[in-house]
Amino acid sequence: MKINLEEIKAELDVIDQDIISSFTILDEVDMKKYSGCTSLAEIEVEICGESAVLTVGFPKNFPNEIPKFYDSKDLFGEIPHKLANGYMCFTRSESLLIDVRYPSSILLNCLEKVIKLIEAGVRGENIDDFVKEFEVYWGGALTIYAHIDTTEMMVRELDLWSTKVDKKFLKVAAEKTEKLEETINTVFGLNVKNATKYRCLYIPLKEGTFLLPPLNSEWSFAELKDNIFSNLSEENKKEFNRIVSRPVKDVHPIFEYMIVGLPNSNGNVSLFGCGLDGNVINLNSFKKKSKVKKQIHPFVLKPKDTNLYPAKIKRWHPEYLLNRTGGNRKLKDKHILIAGVGSVGSEVAMRFAKAGVKKLSLVDFDDMAFENVHRHVLGIDQVFLANDELFYDCPKVWGLKSEINRKYPFTEVETHLKNIFTVMDEVRISKSDIDLIVIAIGSPNNEMRINERLFELPDPPPTIYTWVEPLGIGGHTLVTLNGEKEGCYQCLFKADEESPIYNRSAFAQPGQEFSKTITGCGSVFTPYNFLDSERSAMLTVETGIKVLMGKIMGNPLLSWKGEDDLFKEYGYKTTIRYTFSSEELDERKSFYKNDNCSVCSNEGVDMHRQ
Repeated sequence: MKINLEEIKAELDVIDQDIISSFTILDEVDMKKYSGCTSLAEIEVEICGESAVLTVGFPKNFPNEIPKFYDSKDLFGEIPHKLANGYMCFTRSESLLIDVRYPSSILLNCLEKVIKLIEAGVRGENIDDFVKEFEVYWGGALTIYAHIDTTEMMVRELDLWSTKVDKKFLKVAAEKTEKLEETINTVFGLNVKNATKYRCLYIPLKEGTFLLPPLNSEWSFAELKDNIFSNLSEENKKEFNRIVSRPVKDVHPIFEYMIVGLPNSNGNVSLFGCGLDGNVINLNSFKKKSKVKKQIHPFVLKPKDTNLYPAKIKRWHPEYLLNRTGGNRKLKDKHILIAGVGSVGSEVAMRFAKAGVKKLSLVDFDDMAFENVHRHVLGIDQVFLANDELFYDCPKVWGLKSEINRKYPFTEVETHLKNIFTVMDEVRISKSDIDLIVIAIGSPNNEMRINERLFELPDPPPTIYTWVEPLGIGGHTLVTLNGEKEGCYQCLFKADEESPIYNRSAFAQPGQEFSKTITGCGSVFTPYNFLDSERSAMLTVETGIKVLMGKIMGNPLLSWKGEDDLFKEYGYKTTIRYTFSSEELDERKSFYKNDNCSVCSNEGVDMHRQ
């Protein structure tokens, strides 16, 4: 439904506002120039103390969508956040609270932001935004998907492959120092062996470089070359000359690519790229007594009929992706070993990969099964390894490695189809090799053995134990070996003459039978669902990251509480610990420690040795 601008105009006349002095409705809407707008108006406002006319475009869904503003008469020249068609990029819609009951107020609130933006541009207060927003201004019909480490400030060659896909050209560039062919195949479906390879240079400009982007027309070849070389360090000029003087093999001979890095004041780097026509010339070879062909970079020898093809750069380097999406860049050099990749452990592994951990070692000897599907991170497609030539059960560690490689290919995954005790015999377990261990096997007897083995090591890594209780009653995460020895898994099983040994973190009273069966002994399971697994995994990963970042000191016991509806329904009983509030549980997070523990306390160890 088209907005009624007459109503907007009438409302502006009666409300108390002094921003818009005149409001003229336009009859025609040039949809090409005013994309997405169904109605237009010219408004007269005061900017920098003088009267000025702006064009306002109203989208079809106004007031549910914010209006668009244009300097259609080009009154303010080249200022930041103004595009070639005069459009003013003044805000993000999510930064405005829109009350659709008052369309005129929405218009005025947006206009105030536009005026402030224009005045800052006219006064030169935000000129640095040209550099920060450079990628927006840099157009181009080409797109290059680039894996570039922008923290490395040397000129260098990249690998760039191109192939035609569905009438378009897919172009992927990557650092030569990293073997990313398999990753490229996984992410883009591109087999580099079947693609055309081109020479591509990455050219980082000096810190403090200011370049005015191409606002109304594309750069010429001469402008591109001058803007690059006038902002290159002497070291990078020499490196450029060294690279382009080398013989080139196995690349397309008469076309070149380059990607330029433009540092900006917020510590980021804007990227823009282009393709250029190149040169191949014949040279006399005295050794071969014939002519040889040499590829000359167009910046060394300009081709007679040169063309410049601007290219947008879309990044897929992990440093950029983590910075963009909230991952933790400090995890990029961490190695985590996860023992047990069932419902909880698989979620833990996947979330650590999502967080940007460099390496995961997965330990489990169990196969994926149909019964696991609805509370495991893997689905039914990972139950079997099957094709025309093979059919067998898929180990959980293999399936999880495949899934992580598919989703987060920059995380290295090492699998151990063995039990944890075998791995502890075969693999060096120390802080220098492993930054964190997560134990998620759900077997108290084995976890007590693991705990004891780790405490016998000279320099064990911080270790987290995680488990879920039945029927959604809760779950627990225990940190151990985190800068001190006091407090370990064994402490939870403090001996008591009046009652049998049990886990004293538990919310469920000991001695109750929770195991269920559907088709006999072969189908025994403990009832909890995927929400419980995920909740425990989230607590474990959040805690693990804090341990790795040094934000958690010591060895706390952390718990989450679920509802007790099913407990009551089935007649089960909870412990007094379940009655504690979340705040009380947090206050008591160190109370589990046993001063006479046979594993972690000096008194207990001495006593048990006697």
